[in-house]
Amino acid sequence: MGMPTTIALLERKPGITRDLFSRYWRDIHGVMAARIPGFESYTQHHATPLEDIGSSIVEPFEGIAVVTFAAPGDRDGLIHSDVTKHIHRDEQNVFRRALLYNLEADATSISGEADRSALGSHFLVLPQELDGNAVAGGLTEAGAAMVALHDLCGADPSGWNDTDVEEGGASRLFGAVIQCWWSDPAQAHAALRDAVRGSNGQIACYRTDARYPMVEHGRPTLIGLRGLDAVRTINEAHAANQREPEVLRAIYGDFAG
Repeated sequence: MGMPTTIALLERKPGITRDLFSRYWRDIHGVMAARIPGFESYTQHHATPLEDIGSSIVEPFEGIAVVTFAAPGDRDGLIHSDVTKHIHRDEQNVFRRALLYNLEADATSISGEADRSALGSHFLVLPQELDGNAVAGGLTEAGAAMVALHDLCGADPSGWNDTDVEEGGASRLFGAVIQCWWSDPAQAHAALRDAVRGSNGQIACYRTDARYPMVEHGRPTLIGLRGLDAVRTINEAHAANQREPEVLRAIYGDFAG
């Protein structure tokens, strides 16, 4: 069994380039979101939809966020914190859709164990009529090092979506999101293609191009506090003092840990 989890499926707003979307989501919006109280972890996955493996419909999601909570009550910060209203307003700058699914701990199951930071990952988005457990099991049998199945049934995203699409996910109802990690890209591609074929084209797949942990162990990471460009500048200057907890607390207060 997993932890209480929130899954976000994000579509880029027309007129916003992919590069701007990625930078803004990570360094502006993500830094804001990392200040929402209660997150145990918050990871951004910047993704590319795979158009060439037989899916009949591939939703243009280019961002998938995974947030975990140590306890169900910790999710209250996502709903009621002072930051939340600013998050809603900010989403309209770069997102066409922002579908959030709030899941209880028993809605997530994980098989396998691996150093995920060292592996490539993919996401599969399933419609409601497909059996997510069967698809996840097939990926494990095909050689995935680790598979996380998030059952979306019963989680309504329409209560959050506040961008320029009012459907709230009503045009297509998604039943599950599966993330799988692989050591062999060719093996991953073959397994995903087989999964799509077995679903008669109903599964859509996404390759993770970049992964950014914004919150870990209940505290914002350095990227979550300062954004990646600042972290790169600190690293380039070998400014180790900028990583010290005392410096970070002086700038960001107790929220920095």
